[in-house]
Amino acid sequence: MTRLLFWPIGVLLVFPASAAPHQLDEFLQATRVALARDRVVLEIDLTPGVSVAPRVFTLIDTDRDRQISAAEGRAYAQQVLEDVVLRLDDERRRLTLVRADFPSLGEMSAGLGTIHLEARSDAPVDAPGGHQLFYQNDHQPEIGVYLVNALVPDTSRIEITGQRRDRLQHGIRLDYTVAPSAARRLPWLIVAALGLSALVVYRRR
Repeated sequence: MTRLLFWPIGVLLVFPASAAPHQLDEFLQATRVALARDRVVLEIDLTPGVSVAPRVFTLIDTDRDRQISAAEGRAYAQQVLEDVVLRLDDERRRLTLVRADFPSLGEMSAGLGTIHLEARSDAPVDAPGGHQLFYQNDHQPEIGVYLVNALVPDTSRIEITGQRRDRLQHGIRLDYTVAPSAARRLPWLIVAALGLSALVVYRRR
């Protein structure tokens, strides 16, 4: 297995195992979307069935040496990210590749090889108020079968209030709200407390 590491992740996110077994002629692409305080994290697992594994491996192994080099893996991962759309409040966000793991030709040919990609977008996810996130994967649609899920946010301030997927699960639209932080609420709490104290003093007169 070839492993490429591009960027350290400050927040550890635990993702579920790869999706269940799939058809031999399908390219299963399962995405997990995680909302963190200052970023969106995508975990994309791509598992080609036995019948389409040679085609997928050829897309990656451009020099035909039956090995996936670091450069080839990076190029393919970037190609996948170019086929992905991530929008936050209708603004397209740039994705940065964090990590890419590739199986061997033997593993992929046996239908046991899963490509693991991790990407992130630094974005003001935790701005107070209501927001919407949109994600769509259009990589290899001729053979692709898609799954997409949202993970529980890493902070209680972020609450997912709605999820809508298209019929083929190419994409997902998330509605979420962010509560103000304690630091932002503190001035209002102080004002409220002072107002209540003044009212109590006034009534005692």
